[in-house]
Amino acid sequence: MAACRVGRRDSGLLPDITLSLLALATDPDPSVRLAAAEQLALSSDRSATVADTLADLLVEEDQLIRLEAAYGLVLRDDPRTAEAIDRVGELGPGFEHDHRASALWTWRWQRNRATAR
Repeated sequence: MAACRVGRRDSGLLPDITLSLLALATDPDPSVRLAAAEQLALSSDRSATVADTLADLLVEEDQLIRLEAAYGLVLRDDPRTAEAIDRVGELGPGFEHDHRASALWTWRWQRNRATAR
């Protein structure tokens, strides 16, 4: 995972890193899926395959995995973002200053404001 994190800045390595992360997103270990979701969310790869994988992670039992997946969809302004935010559910204490939670809130606020005009 550390190699994926460091290597994602190298556009020549991005395709191989993306393939590795896509495989890790289906790993049986939830901690591995969480780490893969985090890296895919931040990836500069804006392909439909990455977005679809993030959307697939929204069914995870682990709320942090769903949060990372929704954050990745927010960053891509994916059409599934509203549903993704709903699937994250209510975030409890400790998320008041979380950049991912803030991004979800900001995305929803901007959409609500745009439709109110």
